[in-house]
Amino acid sequence: MRGAVLSALLLGGDAAYSEDRAIEFAKLAGTAYCSKKSLLTWDCGSNCAANVTSVNICQGDSTKAWVGIWEGKPMVSFEGTGNVAGIVKDLEAWHTSIGWSQCDNCKVHNGFLSEYNSLRVCVQETLANLGFGPGSSIRTTGHSLGASVSILAIMDLTKEGWDIEESYDFGRPRTGDEQFAAIFSDRFKGRVWRMTHSRDPIPHLPPADLIVDWHFEHVYPEVYYRSSVDKGYVICDTADSNSNCAEQMKVWNLVDHSDYMGVLTSHLGCKIFDNIVV
Repeated sequence: MRGAVLSALLLGGDAAYSEDRAIEFAKLAGTAYCSKKSLLTWDCGSNCAANVTSVNICQGDSTKAWVGIWEGKPMVSFEGTGNVAGIVKDLEAWHTSIGWSQCDNCKVHNGFLSEYNSLRVCVQETLANLGFGPGSSIRTTGHSLGASVSILAIMDLTKEGWDIEESYDFGRPRTGDEQFAAIFSDRFKGRVWRMTHSRDPIPHLPPADLIVDWHFEHVYPEVYYRSSVDKGYVICDTADSNSNCAEQMKVWNLVDHSDYMGVLTSHLGCKIFDNIVV
């Protein structure tokens, strides 16, 4: 109840954060790590508990996404990086920005945009082939790198005529500069929720203290769980309030990156030996 009241106060009447929905989306985000075979048959373990049909796979340069129908509406789930230590190294090395025409005068992470562009055509064509072309309401999710790809997809799909109804993502790195963050936060407030967990290091990347500061900033609101789900959460809806959320942590624990909402949001949440079969 405390979290629900806080959500309503911070968001000024916009759609309230739902913990139950966040748990469902965490499972759907985790499924993206599972093998293509198990996703196409929707038999990937406990994270495949939701009734999802018509699953299609889009293969990108280094990750994949699945597009299917959940609750009668299309869902897109973007896979993250399978190796958590690898993403830390990659994020430090890829600290470069590039202009993007889908948001005015903004810059985004070059590596994240490249990965999204490798999935873009397939995702849009698959949505249309399922009967959900431009004008349709859709949902997205993702974890880690997949969370960043998800919000790039949200911005792009909106520009192309789709309507983003709902999105929760987990352990998202900083994805763009101040302009991107401001545009995104204003446009999708109350529909897109950035989830962070305890000492997860990934939301603190790319770091701002390298040779060049690209002024990457997070979008808001952020829903922060310092411990387990039953211990409650805090919502920060501006950068000015983020010291109450993940920003307060200065010591990291990679284990927290693969555990969101009590769900294993990585390949560990798939069936045993699942990812041996591709």
